[in-house]
Amino acid sequence: MIQQIVIIGASNAFWEIDELIKDINAVSAKYEIVGVYDDDKSLWGKQFNNLVVQGPIQEVKNLPSHIKFVFAIGSFRTRIIRAQILENLGFADDRFVSLIHPTVKVFSTAQVSEYGCIIHYGTVIFNHTKVEPFCVIAANCVIAVSNYIGRGALMGSNITTTTGVKIGSYCFIGSSSSIGEYVEIEPGAYIGMGSLVLKNINAGFFVLGNPLRVLDKIEVPEKILTKWLEDKNKN
Repeated sequence: MIQQIVIIGASNAFWEIDELIKDINAVSAKYEIVGVYDDDKSLWGKQFNNLVVQGPIQEVKNLPSHIKFVFAIGSFRTRIIRAQILENLGFADDRFVSLIHPTVKVFSTAQVSEYGCIIHYGTVIFNHTKVEPFCVIAANCVIAVSNYIGRGALMGSNITTTTGVKIGSYCFIGSSSSIGEYVEIEPGAYIGMGSLVLKNINAGFFVLGNPLRVLDKIEVPEKILTKWLEDKNKN
């Protein structure tokens, strides 16, 4: 049975998701994109692959229950806003599908949530690692043994982690970064591309480089911090 899906978030994300679904369907036909919604009024009415961008996002609440969603909003700027958008939509996690490219290797003892994740070409997720809902992992990442990737984390391409890493909810990890053993990156942190992370990073910090420098900080909502503590202590 083909699952009809609607993409929440347009712009460049649409083309990434469209290509990912084509690759999944080439192996086994699963999905049909039937709509695209975005809050950006400048995108309304634009045509993406014969689909006209609708909006605002809140209108997806009016869609029939058999339609499921792909949550395609995600950048270093929107990493915290994503949590608020999901809360405002008010859907259960199971209303969202996870899209995993056919080339992704997930070890048998690893767990990737079936709700809301997007995992791109060539990524490897090693044993006893857990990936929570709404995570996005870009191409050619190596996620090592016994990692815990918190809800809504965003990871760019060519990231390498080592044993026992914890990546907090709604973090953004820039492309080509490397993360050392047993490092914890707290919720809402932003690791700039190409960074070498060998120590724990506080919530909301923006760090960059090798050695790391702290360049900025944002406030992370208490709700996200509290939930992260609960989740990581259970895992």
